[in-house]
Amino acid sequence: MKPKCDCLNFCGDDPHIDKGLVRPCPTFKAEIQTRRLHAAAPDLLAALKSITKTPPIDYGYDDAARLDAIMGIANAAIRKVEGK
Repeated sequence: MKPKCDCLNFCGDDPHIDKGLVRPCPTFKAEIQTRRLHAAAPDLLAALKSITKTPPIDYGYDDAARLDAIMGIANAAIRKVEGK
């Protein structure tokens, strides 16, 4: 098992984190997640806007295609937030 990070001045300043030689602490992991959320915010906003601006379709078979498109946009934003 890798040792925990040993940051000195601020969370994440241990050079061994980037090299994968130490385990990042929970605080650092939370900071990375926060950065990902901030980076993904424009994509999430665009996904929500596309949902609200997509005109409704009266044809039953087109509704499934519309839902697939919306899900694709939303899932791409979610993957970005999760760092995948």
